[in-house]
Amino acid sequence: MLLDLRKGEPERLGGRMLVVAGTELLAGSQQVLQDVLSSRLVRSVLVVAVGPDLRLPPALDGEGRRVLWVGDPCGILWNADTGEAAHGPGVSSETILIDLLSQPEVFDEVVDELGDIPYGTASPGWRIVAGRIDPEVLAQAFHEVAERFDGPVQPDTAAFSSPLADALPMLSGTVDLPADLLDALVPEGRTERLYRRAAEQIDRATRALDDLGYFHGAPVLAAIADEVVAAGRALAEFREAVARLFAEIDHTDEAAADRLAEYGVKFATPAGMGHREIVGELRTDVESALAERKSLTRLVSRLRLLADHSAPIGSAAFVDDLWRICPDELLNALHAPAPFPAGLIDRFVLWRRSRAWWREQLALGHARTALDELRSRLERVAASEWMLGEARMHTSDAARTLAASLGEICVRVAGTLNDWSKAEAGQAAAAAALDEEVTVRLRDRGGQLREVITGDLLDAVTGWLEPGWTSLEHGDYRDAQAGLERRVDETLRQYRYHLVHKGVQERPGFGPGDGPGDGRGDGAASGGRQELVDAVWRQSQQVVRALEVPPSGQMLQLCGDRDLAALLRQAYAVRFAPRAVRGQGNPPGVVWTRSGQYAGTLRLVPLRPGTVEENWSGDGT
Repeated sequence: MLLDLRKGEPERLGGRMLVVAGTELLAGSQQVLQDVLSSRLVRSVLVVAVGPDLRLPPALDGEGRRVLWVGDPCGILWNADTGEAAHGPGVSSETILIDLLSQPEVFDEVVDELGDIPYGTASPGWRIVAGRIDPEVLAQAFHEVAERFDGPVQPDTAAFSSPLADALPMLSGTVDLPADLLDALVPEGRTERLYRRAAEQIDRATRALDDLGYFHGAPVLAAIADEVVAAGRALAEFREAVARLFAEIDHTDEAAADRLAEYGVKFATPAGMGHREIVGELRTDVESALAERKSLTRLVSRLRLLADHSAPIGSAAFVDDLWRICPDELLNALHAPAPFPAGLIDRFVLWRRSRAWWREQLALGHARTALDELRSRLERVAASEWMLGEARMHTSDAARTLAASLGEICVRVAGTLNDWSKAEAGQAAAAAALDEEVTVRLRDRGGQLREVITGDLLDAVTGWLEPGWTSLEHGDYRDAQAGLERRVDETLRQYRYHLVHKGVQERPGFGPGDGPGDGRGDGAASGGRQELVDAVWRQSQQVVRALEVPPSGQMLQLCGDRDLAALLRQAYAVRFAPRAVRGQGNPPGVVWTRSGQYAGTLRLVPLRPGTVEENWSGDGT
């Protein structure tokens, strides 16, 4: 917890307290410091005193004293070995020091080192390499990533045909329905009997025609005609029964199951087509696309296409197909059979040709084809619109809800990134008090930076969608988007803080993997991040020099030239670097931090005895 006494008293306390105050104000802060030091919530306190003439209240007396004295925040270049000094950069380094000490790992190490320093008081100095991304580079990266999230929706015709998916390919029509699902008629049921009777009647008329001999009388021809008429009636009855079913049955109707059972048509959702299985396959597909860094706009397009293809259209839409399969002209030909040729030549001389002509006119072959196609259409409609109707409806609604959620995410992420881009543009680069080599190196890595940020945000999408999957399984489509806006905004706020204080080389908490910043791979994002770390940090000679610099060598000491007389010619060192930089060749004793902003050596120079004045009046006088 950072407590700046120049801005007021603490609102809350934490285990680590970093207290910042001007030297004059600090001298009169006995009561506030006493409250902080005596609190059971506080484990360790580090005080940063800024200004000349260091005076401490009694609360900071004793072995528990841990004080850093910043005589001049602009600092001076000083070699503790030779005593040589030169002007510093002329800009205040107070913000950098506070930022550095706010890192828990550095805070703890400094507190421990001060425990070995006489009177627990020292003057800080450093040689630090800055790892902050150049604001202009970061602004451009934010802008380009925003365009990815808010670009035009790109068409995606990819089929849902994952080897692990069973339901989605069938429900979206990308694979044929299985034979067992197409067996929709109940044996000996009403519709199956109508079909069988029509088939038997057509077959009977066909056999009678086949048995027509050279010598035949009028009664034989009349009997054949009667069989044809009976076949036409049976075919018409089957067509009308199917048309009635198509027109009357709706899979969302509670009475649909009873109605279909009455007609002898199966009505049961096949195994593997429940809400849980469908949403499970959707989740696998979406998360795989995110892990593979697929375009979010293409994924939105793909989900909308799935919603369109899987939505049932209702059996009534297929009624007209029945009249195309079995037209009235065919039934008319069966109801009023054409007469056998009556001429003597046609009947006796050209008998074979006459029988073939009559067979064509009676259209029995067309009747059998129409009957089988009517049954096939009935079975397909029964499977797709009735048995799979509920599953298809759920798939369509779930896919459309997911597409809407991802669309909202795209808009919010793009808007936020554009705001960040505007805020970064025109900001100052790394402070002159720091070595900028890493910052300069990052300027040439804008493409990699963009890929890492894109990957981080796509990882975040997985977490944003997580609470909605259960709602989709239950069909609560509105609840699936509940709280999405809040989750997105909160994660983006955390990510912004992460980029500012930890940098891109540290994996954010919402990313996949074994733990943040552990250096191990986490897919495509980790590959880009690791490559960036290797190219920018691990190949930096300035980082190596900053970590290996002797503590008594030349550094920026945060004091004025007159303050040098108060310092001893000895120094303690706290060496630190981002955890992502860990590897071969690092000096021993480096403190590995979660932050990705700084790497180098913090020097602690003890003060000469008698330098620190203790103010016992309590009022600063």
